Amino acid sequence: MSDRSSLKSIRESWRAHNDHILRIHQMAQHKDSVTEAFQLFDTDGDGYLAVSEASTAIRALGHVLTDSDIKQMMSRVGVDSRGRLDVNKFRQIHQSIPNQNYIKQLEDAFNTVDKENSGFLQATELRHLLTNMGDKLGDEDFKALLEEMEIDPNGRIIRKELMRLLSGK
Repeated sequence: MSDRSSLKSIRESWRAHNDHILRIHQMAQHKDSVTEAFQLFDTDGDGYLAVSEASTAIRALGHVLTDSDIKQMMSRVGVDSRGRLDVNKFRQIHQSIPNQNYIKQLEDAFNTVDKENSGFLQATELRHLLTNMGDKLGDEDFKALLEEMEIDPNGRIIRKELMRLLSGK
């Protein structure tokens, strides 16, 4: 091997080593989304999430689960004597959630309500569904949701608009 090719090989190894060190440093600087969500919703900074905080954090990570589902998951992984979980238990819950097609679930729910397949939903009907069934949405939250949507002059919400808003796209 010539001195020139040896020097080139050393430079390439050095660059690869530096790139590797840089990637490690960048990974250390950027927390993963699960840890970030945990810390964001650990409002009192005690290193634990209560059921309500965990529910909100799981939803912020893009999962559509009821409080009941999350409570069941919390009981499976175990919570402390005060009903809280740490970041490792929160990560276990997150990892146990199967990947789901939430867009399909939203479309199925819309189809259940839109029996005539008109592509519209009355805002009053949506209000009733979201404030009275399942995990109930509060009036203020519903008003905030409505402010984000376009409602036609007949008080109808367009299916595509609702899907866009609820899917975050």
